[in-house]
Amino acid sequence: MALITDAATAWSTPITLTVDEVWQARKGSVFVTTTTSPATDDGLSLHENHAVRFSAGSAVSYRKEGATEALIVREAI
Repeated sequence: MALITDAATAWSTPITLTVDEVWQARKGSVFVTTTTSPATDDGLSLHENHAVRFSAGSAVSYRKEGATEALIVREAI
């Protein structure tokens, strides 16, 4: 299990997945996207304890929503 603790309000650099993964917001709310050049309002909103599955080969970017700290957990499946 990998933790992402550095979510900012700007989009992260994309992470290309080598295996299928589940991403879950464990604290706060975040946006995740596979869009190459995401707009500010792009992405899927994950609230605390919500999760989404991404396929291997996906390039995933993330950002937090609002001023609250965010914690994202990545789990290979």
